[in-house]
Amino acid sequence: ALQVARAAGARIAATAGSPAKRAFLRAAGAELVLDSRDPGFADQLRAVWPEGVDVVLNSLAGDAMERSLELTKPFGRFVELGKRDFFENTRVGLRPWRRNLTYFGVDVDQLPRSRPDLAKTLLEQIAQRMQSGALHPLPHAVRSPAEAEAAFRTLQASGQIGKLVLLPPPVPPAATESLAATAEAAPSVPGPAGWAPPEGIILVVGGTQGFGFECAKWLAARGATRLALLSRRGGTTPGAEAAVRALAALGAAATVHAADAADPKALKAALAEIRAEGPKLVGIVHAAAVFDDGAAASMTQQRFARVLAPKLDAALNLDRLTRRDPIQLFLLFSSATTAMGNPGQANYVAANAALEALARRRQREGLPALAVGWGPIADAGILAAHANTAETLARRLGVESMTAAESLSALPALLATGAPVLSLARIGWRQAGMALPILEEPLFDIVRGQREATAGTSDLRAELLALSPEEARALLRQVVREEAARILRLPPDAIPTDAPVAGMGLDSLGGLELRGALEQRLGMSVPLASVTEDLTVDVLARRLADGLAAGGQAEDAVADLVEQFEPSRGALTPDATPDVTKDTH
Repeated sequence: ALQVARAAGARIAATAGSPAKRAFLRAAGAELVLDSRDPGFADQLRAVWPEGVDVVLNSLAGDAMERSLELTKPFGRFVELGKRDFFENTRVGLRPWRRNLTYFGVDVDQLPRSRPDLAKTLLEQIAQRMQSGALHPLPHAVRSPAEAEAAFRTLQASGQIGKLVLLPPPVPPAATESLAATAEAAPSVPGPAGWAPPEGIILVVGGTQGFGFECAKWLAARGATRLALLSRRGGTTPGAEAAVRALAALGAAATVHAADAADPKALKAALAEIRAEGPKLVGIVHAAAVFDDGAAASMTQQRFARVLAPKLDAALNLDRLTRRDPIQLFLLFSSATTAMGNPGQANYVAANAALEALARRRQREGLPALAVGWGPIADAGILAAHANTAETLARRLGVESMTAAESLSALPALLATGAPVLSLARIGWRQAGMALPILEEPLFDIVRGQREATAGTSDLRAELLALSPEEARALLRQVVREEAARILRLPPDAIPTDAPVAGMGLDSLGGLELRGALEQRLGMSVPLASVTEDLTVDVLARRLADGLAAGGQAEDAVADLVEQFEPSRGALTPDATPDVTKDTH
């Protein structure tokens, strides 16, 4: 920015937070250099340039941003590059705009997405100016993979000048040979970066709604040009016409077909109809599901069959009836709970376990197959309409929901492994272990280490709940000081309890790390939305104490409820258990 301003013939005043950076700015041609961490920098500029400046290029936040705004001359321009005030929805009075100012909020990340042609033109201009010597590259320092944490700490403390370049770790020769062997074993599966859907028709069962429709959109965005969407109601499914239009906007011609995939005759007729439309059938995505949740003791053969049919029967029919098609993609949607079970969903877990067995069988026969055990999807499917269920999963099992786009973005990497079954989910193993005794089995030895790493959480929380309110707050203050000191690389005694943590150098990135560390140690949600100017160790400790007390009361209420359960089975009696039936097929 300084080089561009100089090329335009501007006189430049610049601010920086350290003597070394200010010296660098003087050497780079800034006429006036001030300390950005000194609240009086605006007054110092006014003392030299009483009228102020024509243009402010700002990346400071809060009060410092407002002081910079006050420096703008009448008819001047204020260009905002920082994002903190945007995210925190900072309010600014309109008084400065009486001077006919213009405010530009600039988020450069959006430019290549919204206006790719303009972004390309601007980058080409910059490249030409660098090639001609009109612009010079920024200073940079290269860091090895082992220095990743130190590099981020340097960024967090604003200790660098220019850019830090983090080199990726080298790929060991053995890993290269393994990848080559995988590619030979599964030549139809391209690598993640260049993965594209096979050319031809891809059938998406359950593709008119929910996560199945999100997958259809994802395929279209990746280059699929022909899609067939299958559901029991076909074109009469709510939103089917809108789905076809949405896929067309992404470049894919889609047709909608009505058939129950669990019925072999109906599916055979639908497949014949799809094949008659044109290109060869090259892909299958099976995303259909029906839910009929309830305690295991209340399950009947009919309730099991209701859930098994759209999952397993449909998958078996798709496997058998497409053996003569040149299938390159056979994708089955399973659940991350299959390996460990999920209370209340014995039928659903069984259906997915069978689905995964089919994927393994197909691969043994040399046929393409991948069953993906998805974690909860927040914005599509059943959880999108039942937010309370997602909250229950997070609270009981520590399972964090992911968006459909985030989950599907991992598909190329999952396909590239060549494995028949994989799962993708964010699971808090400590919380899950408390609810699911099966996690103590040898099968889960790998994740047990992660759970043991946080085993002290329950002990600390129990200790806090046993203390008086005053003693609990004192211990929480110490815990917060320890974590803040670790992030800031200071001794705990150097962290005052009554001074704003922002003044000690804890920024928004450090605030996120502090929140995560406290949640891991305390086993509870931490009410820390952002690092503000008035946030202190004392304030945060009081909030944690309030949240801990509320959580303790909730646990007592749950314990009272558990006493109403039938002791011999550890489950609600059938009479007290409401049937929850949901159909997303």
